[in-house]
Amino acid sequence: MSRTYPLPRARTKARTASLPRAVVLIIAGAVLLAGLCLLYLWQGTAILSLTAERESAKQTLESIREVNRYLEFQVDRAFSLERIERIARTQLGMDDPKIVRYVEVPGK
Repeated sequence: MSRTYPLPRARTKARTASLPRAVVLIIAGAVLLAGLCLLYLWQGTAILSLTAERESAKQTLESIREVNRYLEFQVDRAFSLERIERIARTQLGMDDPKIVRYVEVPGK
């Protein structure tokens, strides 16, 4: 049997390139500042979008109110006493009563 010996390991130190602490802090600050600027711009565009949406909703509401007023006018006109009287006279042939009779309600 042959005896196996462990292979020798290389004993070199691996050098890693590290940035100075000041450079890392500057980069982190720049990233933070850029993030805050993007947040500010996003908020501005979101506010503009919501404002436009609100104005559109206001216009829609006003047009709905106008239609509602028109429909209320049509209902009032359709059920007016003058119209009902005209229909009663022309289509139903009704006339004003000639004799008015009153029924007395017994008092207390």
